[in-house]
Amino acid sequence: MSRRQDRLPVQVDPYRLAEQGREYDGELPLRQMKRLLPLLATETGVAAVSLRFGVDEMGVHYLHGTIQADLSVACQRCLEAMRFPAEIDLSLGFVGSTAEADRLPGDHEPYIVESVPVMLADIIEDELLLALPQIPMHDLEECPAQDYVEPEEEQDKAGQDNPFQVLADLKKTPDKD
Repeated sequence: MSRRQDRLPVQVDPYRLAEQGREYDGELPLRQMKRLLPLLATETGVAAVSLRFGVDEMGVHYLHGTIQADLSVACQRCLEAMRFPAEIDLSLGFVGSTAEADRLPGDHEPYIVESVPVMLADIIEDELLLALPQIPMHDLEECPAQDYVEPEEEQDKAGQDNPFQVLADLKKTPDKD
């Protein structure tokens, strides 16, 4: 029997799947991710997921895999939709407490399992939320608002008109006592 499945389960027992060495490939619609959805400009699209559960030589039950999604987020400069390609490599180590998380080897990020079963979609959504930029913006050359943004040279010149520049100059002047 093959350990790879082309359909993602809804709920999983991560410890049992790790013991079995199960692998999953599939897609999860973005519109099902209730915490991610308010941060997106559109709810269309899917997250393509490839996951592998296992147990390493130190006995850590883990989940390794990749998540790829083409997200549409609002640029904070022009407020128009922009494409954000999320490509995530994940390496989670399943633990039962924060004390266990502190002892987890450095190559795994801790994932605290509070109860079994775990919603697999929640793990995927958590990783996508962590991948989002804090302040998404187009590259300045591509942004529709580029005509309204001062070039860096102009911003540097504007700093010369800073009223606090006098204080900075006084601080540089040697005392004559």
